[in-house]
Amino acid sequence: MREYMFTLLLAAALCYLITPFVRNLATRFGAVALVRTRDVHTSPTPRWGGVAMWAAMSITFIIVQHLTLVGKSFGHEAQGIFLAGTFLVLLGMADDRFQLDALTKLAGQALAAGILLIYGIQILWLPINGVIALPPGIGQLVTVLIVLVTINAVNFIDGLDGLAAGIVAIAGAAFFTFAYLLAVVFNVLRFITGFGCDHINWTS
Repeated sequence: MREYMFTLLLAAALCYLITPFVRNLATRFGAVALVRTRDVHTSPTPRWGGVAMWAAMSITFIIVQHLTLVGKSFGHEAQGIFLAGTFLVLLGMADDRFQLDALTKLAGQALAAGILLIYGIQILWLPINGVIALPPGIGQLVTVLIVLVTINAVNFIDGLDGLAAGIVAIAGAAFFTFAYLLAVVFNVLRFITGFGCDHINWTS
């Protein structure tokens, strides 16, 4: 748990430090949200907040990839997720600066989902009436749809400061908790069955 907490605090601190530089950069390049009748801000507001989060995440990955536990998560799949996320950041930067049309953004989002598929990341089953295994083609289609829905759902709620970030933080905490507890249960089962007990690190 110590390594995970270190990773979280490091990413948060870096994001806090990088954000002012990205805000100035956005203002300089004209990536600014002007005041509209349906908005709540009363003065032009710099965009590109995701760039600061991406930069903090990237630096954090470089620092923590050699840690004993966290480093185990870095592999082929993690690389695919990082590349897809990076592509979405670039797409978002272009949209914030040039106001891309909806079709172009949708195509870019689908391409990001395609990057995940290339790296073997896809939905394999659904928890419907127990577990339903999906054929590869159906699983890939479901993966793309889920990615598109998730991206646009977050985009639609990104109208108030902190709203999208807060909801994504809650979702991220839920996923982490589930994965961590799943790993704990797996290690307990390994210990009970006597399989690989010598390799279990009970102090982390």
